[in-house]
Parts: sequence; structure tokens; C-alpha cells
Amino acid sequence: MMKKSHSATIKVTAFVIAAVLISGQPSAVSAEIDAASQALSVSIPVNSTVNAGTSFIQTTAGNYFSVGLRADGSVWTWGRNLYGELGIPDTTAVSNMNAPVRLSALSDITSIASSGYGYQLGVKKDGSVWEWGIHSGLTRESQPPRQLSQISGASQVSTLQDFSFALMKDGTVSAWSRDHDTGESTKPFRIDGLNKITQLDISNGMVYALDSSGSVWIFSASLKDKQLLLSSPSRMNGLPALKQISVYHSSKAYGVDADGTAWVWSVTNSSAAIKISNKPSKIYPQLKAKSIKAANGYAVLLTQQGEVWTYGKKPAGKEGKVNGLSGIVSIAAGDTHGLAIDSQGQVWGWGANQWNEVGVPRNTPDGMIYIPQRIQKPITVIVNGKLLPASFPSVMTNNQISIPLKNVAKELGASLTVTTSSTGQTIYKLQYKQTAVTFQMGSAEAQMNGQKLILSSPVYGMTGATMIPASLLRPMGFDVSWDPKLAELYINVPNDSQ
Repeated sequence: MMKKSHSATIKVTAFVIAAVLISGQPSAVSAEIDAASQALSVSIPVNSTVNAGTSFIQTTAGNYFSVGLRADGSVWTWGRNLYGELGIPDTTAVSNMNAPVRLSALSDITSIASSGYGYQLGVKKDGSVWEWGIHSGLTRESQPPRQLSQISGASQVSTLQDFSFALMKDGTVSAWSRDHDTGESTKPFRIDGLNKITQLDISNGMVYALDSSGSVWIFSASLKDKQLLLSSPSRMNGLPALKQISVYHSSKAYGVDADGTAWVWSVTNSSAAIKISNKPSKIYPQLKAKSIKAANGYAVLLTQQGEVWTYGKKPAGKEGKVNGLSGIVSIAAGDTHGLAIDSQGQVWGWGANQWNEVGVPRNTPDGMIYIPQRIQKPITVIVNGKLLPASFPSVMTNNQISIPLKNVAKELGASLTVTTSSTGQTIYKLQYKQTAVTFQMGSAEAQMNGQKLILSSPVYGMTGATMIPASLLRPMGFDVSWDPKLAELYINVPNDSQ
């Protein structure tokens, strides 16, 4: 423990206050002086109000990680980062994230896609395409978000990392490859024979394209001497008119027709042709399906009534209706976990959570989430009017917000010193101008300029980051406020200090 002081005690707390925003402006942090104890009480008002801009509109469930897209165009990611899957700068030594991290370099994104194994693409509102995630064949190397400069006019994308495809705004399809060693992409080219396409999907070198009439087109893709080779697209016969498709393995595909019937079929790929190898069969014919998502050994089906069903016993070991979900509008299926977005734009996850891919801390002995849980609340931090380029998430627990110490200190221009005491304890010293606060991991006590601070929650470590209560910055002289509708935390240097 730190040496006790007999000077005055300052108590920093975060009361639970159901604050209402006035005229859409962020609520200011309130400060009160308790005459009896001479304690400074700092409260950051928090509630769970959802704003339309913070609603999630799409998710992808990869191999032990997840990506989410919000209506405001921001992209968030969580789960395994063992090979740089998440695309977060300066985190190659961090194996996972147990809460959503915002990729600050991405904005105005309208659609996202993943190879499933850590390489992601996103389409911006202006039609540009961006990539992030696993950089190349090198282990533990991450590619932060960057634009693919040679492509424009895209509306959707699909990728297997080594090669990718874009559905263009005019209904045509373009393709390009990516060097497995360098991570550099080739110039895209248009694929002949594909027009009026409305959706793309790809798996194991087989590309499926759905056109506006409901027909499915299929062709193969492969690399030879780093050159992308494509077969000629051919229309698949024997299928009903479909409005949505999804594939995982090259030999199995799923679709939903205009009447809401879900279908599954298999294909064979020979030197002569690619064709259906068995008669398409209905899945849960008693249900009216809205969409279906394929995964490894199973599929997830969303009904028009907002229910979620699984076809196959993964990801939670049970086939049939997924209990605990209602009012769902979008779904995603990963190898071992599922994701669902409800009508409020909130994301729910279930299945394997070994790497926190469900979006909550691992809290069960077997690492499984059998009943869907809502992911941890995504929090945006704005420092001095600019988005915090954080490598780690901010987290809300019991209506108290903790922030990543190193990221925030850097943006505030504060110095951070880490030393080891004679007893082997790690001591942190955060200093801004003449004010210095010292504290240690696991403690809810600190020292500020000789005075004892009682923190609202202990300092703790989370997957490579040291987390401190946001309210700690208030007695140091920083302005701290919380907008519950946007889930945004504002931290500002006082005007007389800038």
C-alpha cells in the first residue's frame, strides 16, 4: 500500500444520476462540496438512452473476433487480436479485446465485410474501399485502416484476403488480388458477364452473385503465380428466385426467396461445369425468413417476426430457436459464435467466448455464452474536440466509466511515469502542469499533491491497458462531461490552460 497521509482527503466518486440532456447539449460534470467531510464529489451522469446514430446496422462474426458498423459510419471491433485481426494500431502484443474499440481512422462507412480470418474491407459513402486487419503472411502484424486507392464507385465488398470483389454502384462486379507476402493489392478489373447484381458472397474460392431477377451466378477464383484467375460466370439452374444468399463452404449455399422460404443446396465443381449436385431443400418451412447467414457446419436464420433460429447445433450446442432474442433486425454467424442486432440497434452475442468475441468479458468456466448477452456499451472519447485515437476501449461498469490511461494522457499532453517500488509494486504518476497524481494497480486510493484521493473504482488492468476512472481527471483540473444519447465522453483542457 502507498504511504498514508494525514492531510485532507479528497473523495472522487461517480454517482448514478439519470441525467437528461438539455437542448441536445452534453451534461456537464457536477461538483459538490460536503462541508462535513470536506469531500469533493464528482459525478458523471450516465443513462442508457440510445441515439439513432449510435445504433448498429451491420455486424460480421469472424473466427474468434467481431466487427460492427454503426449508423453514424463508425466501425468497432472486439475479440481475438492474436494475429492482428482487429486492425488496431500498436496492439500486436495484445491477444484480445473484451469490449468494442472504435477504429478512429474509419468514418462514413456504409458496408463492411470480413474474410472470416482477420482481413476486413469497408465501403465508404463516397464509394471508396478501405482495408484493415491481418497485414500479410507475417505472424502478429496488423494493418491499420487504409484506403485502396485504385478502386472507387463500390457499394458492397466480399473478400477471402488473397482476392476480393466489389459490387459497384452500377450493378457490375470488379475483382483484385492481394499479395500474401507484402499485403499490397493489384489494380481492380471488371468481370464480364455480370450485370444488375444486388449481392455478392464468397467462400473457398467460389464466388456467388445474386442479380435483380433473383438468379444466382457462380464462378471460381484462384491464384497462380500471384495472378488472379477467374472462370466464366454461369447461372445456376434449379433454384427458385432468391432475394438473399449466403455461403460458407464451397459445396454448400443458402438462400431466402421472395416468399420468405429458406433454402439449402450443394454444388459440385468439375472441369466441365459448376452445378447443383442435389435438389434444393427447404429449411424450417413453417417459418417466414428474412435472411440467413452461413457458417462452419451451421446457419443462422432470421425470421420476419424478429426471431433467430439455428440450422445445426452450433454455436451453442442446440439447434432451433435461440432463446433470449426478440425484435432482431440483422444477424451474423461466425465459426463458433453468433451476433444479432435488435430494433434499438443494440448488438447481442452468444456461443464461444474464449477470446471475448461475444463482446463481454469471459465469465464462465467453459468460455461459453449459452443465453445471448448484450455486448459492452461502445464508448467514444473526445479529447479537446478530437476523436481519441485509442488502441484500447473505454468501459462502463456499474454506470462508471474507465478510460485507457496511456492513450488519454498522451492526448491531454500529460506526462505519465511508471516506476517500481522497493516492494515490487508498480506505481503510476500522472502529471499535468503542477498537479501530480500517483496510484497503483488494484487500488482505489491515490495521492494528489500530498492529499489522499478516494477513487470511485480501483485502477485495473485490461488486456494490456491500465484503466482509470474518468472522474479522476476532474480534480486535476480537466473538464469532463458525458453525453448519454451519443455515448460520448468529453475531456477538455480548461481554456486558460490551452
